[in-house]
Amino acid sequence: MTGGADAGRAEASGGRAVAAGGDIGRVNTGDFVTQVERATLLPPEALTVSPDGLVHLPERTKLFVGRARELAALSEGTGVQVICGLGGIGKSTLAARWVADRTADHAVVWWITAETPAELDAGLADLARAMQPGVVGVLPEDALRERALQWLANNDDWLLVLDNVSAPADLRPLLARVGNGRIVVTSRRASGWQDIGRTVVLDVLGPAEAAELFTGVCVADDGLGELCAELGYLPLALKQAAAYCAEAGITPHTYLGLLAEYPAEMFAATAEGGEAARTLARVWQVTLDRLSDTPLAVRVLRIIAWWAPDGIPRGLQLRC
Repeated sequence: MTGGADAGRAEASGGRAVAAGGDIGRVNTGDFVTQVERATLLPPEALTVSPDGLVHLPERTKLFVGRARELAALSEGTGVQVICGLGGIGKSTLAARWVADRTADHAVVWWITAETPAELDAGLADLARAMQPGVVGVLPEDALRERALQWLANNDDWLLVLDNVSAPADLRPLLARVGNGRIVVTSRRASGWQDIGRTVVLDVLGPAEAAELFTGVCVADDGLGELCAELGYLPLALKQAAAYCAEAGITPHTYLGLLAEYPAEMFAATAEGGEAARTLARVWQVTLDRLSDTPLAVRVLRIIAWWAPDGIPRGLQLRC
């Protein structure tokens, strides 16, 4: 819609576009009908994206080690790519690192926490607000989401990151509307992506990379190799342990002793700003190590880990 001196004239282009030069009571775009109770005329500049580009990403971590193979795989891929792996293994960190180096290649680079469909919809609405400030406070959430979807459907110079997606089905409504840009998904779920995109499976760090990550937070070597192994080379657990050692002024060897004596307390002790509950849920490797003499139990636990926080039906039968 246009207003001002040209309020009697209207022009529109593109799929499902609507133009009005005067009062209207109903809008029919072909796939839905909207009853208009109160119309607000938006200036033309509210319908464009800044030529300088639009970037919304989490703060880039300076401490990043390894992952050369996974970074190369992401660079070689196109369309939709899914980074999957256990919680705390560094999926979001990898995605942020890779995307941060490509902000100049796209007009829009946007990060959405998409653990639920509601969070995905909210992220799309936020994208519309950032692209078109003129609609802030004017359009409802569903209209904002629709404007973002329409822009994504009619442009290809964009890159979305959908972080911590719970299930492939949550993305199908979005993917049915857009398909010309690039999408990076992170998920703890490894299966069900074959019809959506290419998967990049993320494993734990190697021993040398784990030691490098730890010493990037706390410089120490007494018992470092043993502690890294005890924590299963899991990045989140390593950073947590390193932060604790640095704050308490203790060595990895001393931390190992505390871990053996007070495992729950040590896993709950996070760095400032950390999330104790999420850390407790993620640091499973100690349990796996203690079950090393029961291979079947280890295998069952690894399978169950892909369920993330979802409840597992008691009647489920696992065939190992």
